[in-house]
Amino acid sequence: MAVQLIHPVYLSSEEKASTIVKKADEPILSDRMYSISTMIIYRSSNPHPAMEIETYSMAKKDKYYSLTIHRKPARLKGTAYLITDNDLWVRFASTGRVRKLSSSARENSAGGSDFSYNDMGESGKGMAANYSSKLLSSRASVNGRKCYKIELNKQDSHYEKIVVFIDRENYRYLRIDYYKSGANIKTLHFFNYKTVNGKNYPFRLVMESHTKPTKTEIITKKIELNSPRVKDSLFTTAYLKRIR
Repeated sequence: MAVQLIHPVYLSSEEKASTIVKKADEPILSDRMYSISTMIIYRSSNPHPAMEIETYSMAKKDKYYSLTIHRKPARLKGTAYLITDNDLWVRFASTGRVRKLSSSARENSAGGSDFSYNDMGESGKGMAANYSSKLLSSRASVNGRKCYKIELNKQDSHYEKIVVFIDRENYRYLRIDYYKSGANIKTLHFFNYKTVNGKNYPFRLVMESHTKPTKTEIITKKIELNSPRVKDSLFTTAYLKRIR
């Protein structure tokens, strides 16, 4: 039986928004991803010493797993946090102790940055999988680029709403605004897209706070999609305890 394709013109606003977000998600998702990145935190425009982080992530059976390990500087080497779907575990470099944090702690700053643990965990699942969507505008603009402006909502999110801006020409994320109590509290900017395994991946992210004079820059130095380095055994507290 022939499959009837639905032309975008006939989609509802919600269906069209969901389709656009899925297209934007697709290039940045991978079942098993490995990366090495540099993270720099700025306070009042002054950069703190750069940190090097190594990240393993895995999507499996509708669940998401992420392990982030600090490699530099020496004082942070071995600090790590593990997200296993809904649970968050942290290894403290100073003591080697592994501790499970409460669900509310997922809203806290990850490594002193402007990213929360939730931000880093949910990014691996993609926005379309986590949020309902509503098209606000097809005529928005970011840095001169025409884009879609879409509102995302999730019942159990610690954000009131999220507003994403997606390039109309190539469906790349350009900006994400995060809201609480009616205010835009921070903005994530996407830069320097490069082709990796046929996918366009943003190699530079900047999370800018609107409640304090800080921002955090993450620059990807190396990335492997569908990486053989990423194994199920990494996403366990037993492995977390063995990190050095």
